[in-house]
Amino acid sequence: MRSGKPVLRIVVITLAATLTALFPAVAHAGGRPGAPGLRIKEHGDHLRAIGPGFVLKLSPHRIDLRIDEDRFGDPGTGNPIVRENIDLTGRTLRPFECRNGTYTIKTGTFQRTYRVSQFAKRPPPYTDGFATAAPGIFTPFAGVLEGTVTDADGRTLRFLISDLVQEVLSADGFAATAPIHGLFVDERGRVRDRISLVGRFNSGRDGQGAVFGIEDRGTCRQIADLPFGPGSEQAVVTGPLFVLPFKAPVTRP
Repeated sequence: MRSGKPVLRIVVITLAATLTALFPAVAHAGGRPGAPGLRIKEHGDHLRAIGPGFVLKLSPHRIDLRIDEDRFGDPGTGNPIVRENIDLTGRTLRPFECRNGTYTIKTGTFQRTYRVSQFAKRPPPYTDGFATAAPGIFTPFAGVLEGTVTDADGRTLRFLISDLVQEVLSADGFAATAPIHGLFVDERGRVRDRISLVGRFNSGRDGQGAVFGIEDRGTCRQIADLPFGPGSEQAVVTGPLFVLPFKAPVTRP
């Protein structure tokens, strides 16, 4: 695995030392729904995701995010919609390791929009370090990455990636759905590799009976230590993006 500055999917781009303690994996999330309010329809190289106040469409030709500000997340909280645009060009980022190549970001942007539904701590195995980095429940988070990458032979490809999070914390428990989808498209418009990673988490309010896992239908997946303290090692990532911020089992449906 190659090292680099991870793009934290929710808060900031930073560099942190890796840690060595391992958090034991628990039961897999097979059959668990994740968070309500996010629907994902995936067909080959086409994706449509519908969340609270947004629709995202991904194809080899384009990625499009439409947001209805009056319905995005939960306006009743009074928390504002936050928009951020990060320039990825020139940054040292972990490459994407895929079945048909290793891709390093050359140029690109990471546009993200989110609303905090409440400022509260997620239950374990979410770590204290992650609570510090992301001190709020995101209902939802919608990110779009687009730009160019180079492979080991120096060839340039386009990349289009969606990075979504839907979290719901209630009196009964906590649920999260964290999908990452993406395409690496060559100069002829052919998809060389694709990302399809969907993380799901369900537990009681304080983490009781935590059940979680990741479904992988794509060709790009790695393991990396994240900078969120003990328990955030050996997480499933794709390039500089992580799925869940702790070690989780993976299945290929």
